[in-house]
Amino acid sequence: MKKYSRQRELILNSLRNRMDHPTAEILYLDLKNQMPEIGIATVYRNLAELCESGNIIKIKSKSGPDRYDGNLEPHIHFECNKCHEIYDIEMQSTATKRIENEVRRFTEDIGAEYSNSSIYIDGYCKKCKVLINIAY
Repeated sequence: MKKYSRQRELILNSLRNRMDHPTAEILYLDLKNQMPEIGIATVYRNLAELCESGNIIKIKSKSGPDRYDGNLEPHIHFECNKCHEIYDIEMQSTATKRIENEVRRFTEDIGAEYSNSSIYIDGYCKKCKVLINIAY
């Protein structure tokens, strides 16, 4: 276990209390208000450690830098192709179990062993879908 760090605790608490999925840079700028001495390298290092320890999730965004999520409950990520916002899609536990069983079956079909899954969907969010329809 890593030694206690005030910076790591601040980063973890910030991510757990957010509904968005910030980049390291956005998180750094937000945290700078609470802890002016924090550096960008410290934020990156602690994000890597928190991901490695399973305390947060790194989201590989198709539109730019990685994003981070403090919500460890099973859920799906949706990224808008236009505004690039990432939204959480919450699932009932029965849906989660059903999806997980299907993913296990898929991996068994190819002779692989399942360990973990992450579901990522892209498309157009409600706001951007309306804007696209207006443009036509």
